[in-house]
Amino acid sequence: MMRRYGYLILWNRILVALLTLSAFNHIRAQSATPPSFAFVNGWWFNGHTFEKRTGYSINGRFTFKTPAQVDRTLDLAEAYVVPPFAEAHNHNLGTGAEDRDKAAIQRYLADGVFYVKIQGNLALTDEMKRRLSINGHDSVDAMFAQCSLTVTGGHPISLTEDVLLPAGYYRGYTKETLKDHYYFTIDSEADLLAKWPSILRLHPDFIKTFLLFSDQFEKRRFNPAYVGQKGLDPRLLPKIVAKAHANRLRVSTHVANAADFHYAVAAGVDEIAHLPPVGDVPIAAEDAMLAAKRRIVVDTTYLDAVPSLIRMKVVREADVRATEAANMKVLLQKGVTLAIGSDDVSDTSIKEIEYLQTLGVLDNLTLLRMWSETTPRTIFPKRQIGALREGFEASFLVLEGDPLKDFNNVRRIKMRFKQGFLLEPENIE
Repeated sequence: MMRRYGYLILWNRILVALLTLSAFNHIRAQSATPPSFAFVNGWWFNGHTFEKRTGYSINGRFTFKTPAQVDRTLDLAEAYVVPPFAEAHNHNLGTGAEDRDKAAIQRYLADGVFYVKIQGNLALTDEMKRRLSINGHDSVDAMFAQCSLTVTGGHPISLTEDVLLPAGYYRGYTKETLKDHYYFTIDSEADLLAKWPSILRLHPDFIKTFLLFSDQFEKRRFNPAYVGQKGLDPRLLPKIVAKAHANRLRVSTHVANAADFHYAVAAGVDEIAHLPPVGDVPIAAEDAMLAAKRRIVVDTTYLDAVPSLIRMKVVREADVRATEAANMKVLLQKGVTLAIGSDDVSDTSIKEIEYLQTLGVLDNLTLLRMWSETTPRTIFPKRQIGALREGFEASFLVLEGDPLKDFNNVRRIKMRFKQGFLLEPENIE
């Protein structure tokens, strides 16, 4: 009898514990559900201009239909609402230093950059991404290359080993352990076949490759004077693209000149990670037309190219700017999709967009659309982002002034809202 009574007490305690755990999980689930908001007295960007309207966030999605009830009403006080900004090309997450990664995330949120594409990084595990809150409402949403493919002695090996590693990136790694992990050297089709399984084991979201001065590949291949200033054999790129596409992975390619651009387009890559900053002639019109036909995305990545190329004594700054402007005009005329990318590990895409403005090729409306509409969709093409539309993810920025009249207003952010949650100022350093 006493034993039966003891069992009853034990089962009662277990039941209480289970009910308590269930209630705790319910509370946690509720706290993860965004409240419903009404946003009044705001000017909303419609892709062309701003219009006065009231918007709502219900279950983390936009609606402009009046709901039955809302939890909270926010007065936007005549401010301007735009989609969040994006960064199509950087390497400042997956640096091997979690504190550095977290600082980069805070910079992104402060600048209103919610969507990021990391074009080469130390491979992050799911647990590492969880600790950084990647793809959470209080962090950035990011896609990772997890590694990159280049040639022996090619870019970015010397940058990685001689600059970034001594600066504190890739903690716990050496030059020897970074090889065929952070970057893979692919010198032949045999290398590609042998190393491809190791590349896939890193679970990349896409494949990052490098072409540099492909028209001089044989000249530079074994010449020590060109260490860091060469890339893959352009004849290998179509084979890499074929293997990547067979694994449902898109391919991004770094380029330096119009010849690289030509080889990348001919190989059928999905993204070109730089607008070519070097060369006496602009991108060929037929290459731009083919890029548009194949829906190849081209990242700007101009600002960071200027100082690095000047340091390498490859070209003068005035020549770089002239080439940049000419290439941008060709691509725009042929209808190529342009995305904003900076390739600046110390910053976000804010300075890149401001640099593009100085070239005098793009007006404020085009710049705003490229940064807040086009670029996010190139990073996450299957998601409903990049517009303030019915049913889209409720993520946006509230600016103090109209960026179409004064583009500097993109720096004057009053409020940040991500996936139905208000990012409070204390959460953004």
